[in-house]
Amino acid sequence: MRAFNSKQHHDLKFEEVFESYKHQVYAQVYIIAKSEYAAEEITQEIFIKLWLNKESLKDVKNLGGYLYTIARNYSLNYLRKAASDTRLVNELLRVAVTNDNNTEANMRVSECRKLISTAVSQLSPQRQLVYKLNKEDGLNYDEIATHLNLSRHTVKNHLMAALQFIGTYLAKNGVNPTLIAIFSLFYIN
Repeated sequence: MRAFNSKQHHDLKFEEVFESYKHQVYAQVYIIAKSEYAAEEITQEIFIKLWLNKESLKDVKNLGGYLYTIARNYSLNYLRKAASDTRLVNELLRVAVTNDNNTEANMRVSECRKLISTAVSQLSPQRQLVYKLNKEDGLNYDEIATHLNLSRHTVKNHLMAALQFIGTYLAKNGVNPTLIAIFSLFYIN
């Protein structure tokens, strides 16, 4: 593995940094996020960010403190996003339940599904495949990456781009933004 380049840490290799700090970072994230899954995901993201930004480490005097700060910030951002998502889901569930028996709402759902199908057909073949494997077959990023021989990051980028395109397509075709959010939570998934 290549040397982990920086003036302060020029003797360290990324593998050594990872092995030295992975348990501490995981523990710090777990304490805040209180989720094994989140702790694993966030720890991976932190080390990926560290690797991708290794040149910026030349000014870091205390790598352990630096990692501690990153772990804390990533964890707190995760909690903020989770809290926001929970509020959004609760509001959307309330709206969805209110409109559940409404014939007009059911017609909008049917129209929206058709629009989603049209939008998906306009995606590139690779994005269509990633989208369908995730949303129709229920495969996660890692399973899709293995199946298509792609990196997890590439799969995530394809899926995010596909969802963004579909959302934009729905908006351009007059679908209410609240309905787009409901569909992306309940119908696209």
